[in-house]
Amino acid sequence: MEKDSSSDEIELFKVIKIDVLTASPDIFSSEEETNRGHYAEIPLLNFELENGENFLMANIPISIAIEIARKLNGVEGADSRLTNAELIPEICIVERIIIDSIIPYSNAYQATVEIKLEGFSEVHHFQMIPSHATLLALIANSEILVSSSLLKAIEDKA
Repeated sequence: MEKDSSSDEIELFKVIKIDVLTASPDIFSSEEETNRGHYAEIPLLNFELENGENFLMANIPISIAIEIARKLNGVEGADSRLTNAELIPEICIVERIIIDSIIPYSNAYQATVEIKLEGFSEVHHFQMIPSHATLLALIANSEILVSSSLLKAIEDKA
């Protein structure tokens, strides 16, 4: 567990394992839609945290879920072109990502990415889609954390 460097002193839990899962959309679809067989499975990310909890993110873009699964399984692609997630670690240092909040009036999560430009000591903070930030962290071999305040907000909504 780490403490955020901000004055709020929010407790952060390190992600120790990530699994790419899928869920059948049957529970989200009407019987008529399901019988047509025209649906894809919904990608999910399960984060195992150092405190023993699991944090689940749903509705992950399929292309990002595939790239995360490839990275987790050490599968290299044949394409020599860089994606954004591959380019960023080439030009700066990705310190860590923190999945830390829910966007107001939605069920979407947000991540803060901490980046340092090569040769500079100042850390810059950017807000990202958490699944994209997760892929970035895996490529950059950076730490992924989840804030206790987010876990509490999820628990309070349940």
